[in-house]
Amino acid sequence: MSGARRFGGLLCCLLVGGCAVGNDYLRPEVELPERFRASPTETGQSLGEQHWKTVFADPVLQALIEEALRNSPDALLAAARVREAEALAGIARAPALPNLSLDVNTSPIAKRDGDRVSSSFLGAASVSWEIDLWGRYARATEAARADLLAQEENQYGMQASLVANVANLYYQLGTLREINVVTEAAAGNQREGLRLIRKLSQAGIASAAEERQQENVLATTEARLPALQRQIAEAENSLSILMGRIPGSFDFAALPPLALPEQAPPGLPSALLERRPDIRQAEAQLVAANARVGEAKARFFPSIALTAVFGGVSTLLREAVAGHAAVASLGPSLLQPLYAGGSLVFNRDATLARLDQALIGYRKAILGALAEVTNTLNAYETGRQLIVIQQRRVVAAREALRLADLRFRAGTTSFLEVLDAQRQQLAAETDLAQSRLERQQAYIRLYLALGGGWQTSSP
Repeated sequence: MSGARRFGGLLCCLLVGGCAVGNDYLRPEVELPERFRASPTETGQSLGEQHWKTVFADPVLQALIEEALRNSPDALLAAARVREAEALAGIARAPALPNLSLDVNTSPIAKRDGDRVSSSFLGAASVSWEIDLWGRYARATEAARADLLAQEENQYGMQASLVANVANLYYQLGTLREINVVTEAAAGNQREGLRLIRKLSQAGIASAAEERQQENVLATTEARLPALQRQIAEAENSLSILMGRIPGSFDFAALPPLALPEQAPPGLPSALLERRPDIRQAEAQLVAANARVGEAKARFFPSIALTAVFGGVSTLLREAVAGHAAVASLGPSLLQPLYAGGSLVFNRDATLARLDQALIGYRKAILGALAEVTNTLNAYETGRQLIVIQQRRVVAAREALRLADLRFRAGTTSFLEVLDAQRQQLAAETDLAQSRLERQQAYIRLYLALGGGWQTSSP
């Protein structure tokens, strides 16, 4: 069963309140656009509907994500919160069921002058059942089940974030290693250039100033390497923590590029209401708040209970426990609250205020989701344009360095032109790698924004 169907089924169960006091939940009317701003297309399956194994086809990355979903502290914490909510739902349902108890008590018997002090013992089994005529406990159960649903949606949201975070760190780590390789290669070329310029300086062809300038360029490039190593270690440590591992390094070969389509179909904005866990969680919280208003209103009405007692009474404890001198009673009781210091009124007003807060939170979640999808769509499209420009820049920088080196060796230009071309090439290749990473991350963020990633079953 799909997540949307399951969510709808649970909501239907929550809405069954019989003659319970208070309004049954109705989904608020929300104005949604027909399409996302800057949406490239509305055809085809939305990216958010695809299973994460389809989006992230790299087997190494899939193994990392599966390990994180099993062992991440966040995953374990979310699962524990779901178990707690399940238990609380059982607690909320319990008062609507009969209560059976065994009771043994004693009370003193009034004595006359000259009599010894004695006691009367009562041993009895009792059954009490409060009739939920106004739906107070039904509303409390409805609210607790909605809280459980909210915790399940929180778990799904955590799983989606976990999938996205692992993928982000995976490709960030790959890009940092790529930039590190490019930087080391540039440093190697600059060392060769320094050896050449030193020979020319010794021969009187190049000046000492040119030698110092090449040394400065080489030192600047080499200074990038420790920072890159630090960033790589930090990314590896962050990835380890996500998977519940002790921080350490990851030994895997060069990463295959993430398959990025020209355009990522976002689908319809209305689909976010059923697909995004944070919106579904906000709606479950709204259901719970609505039910608690009914529970608070039911407290104004009388409570009716049926109580039955069967046991024995005696001045001897063993006879009372054994059922000698049997006693039995059966009867109803009614309790009508009249004055409780205003607590019933204040409790109702508080639940109404929480209902308003939940409604505002629900609408805010929808607006935030629309903005997030729009922003990531724009980032994904502009990222494609930027990569095209950066690729042209790299081609131009490499050719400029080649020509500058030829001109210098032919004696038609100074070494300053070669130095500048070296800096430009390193910057261009670094920026290209960074641009590719940013588009990959935009794609991952778009997948998450469209409600993808929490489907943990096999595709």
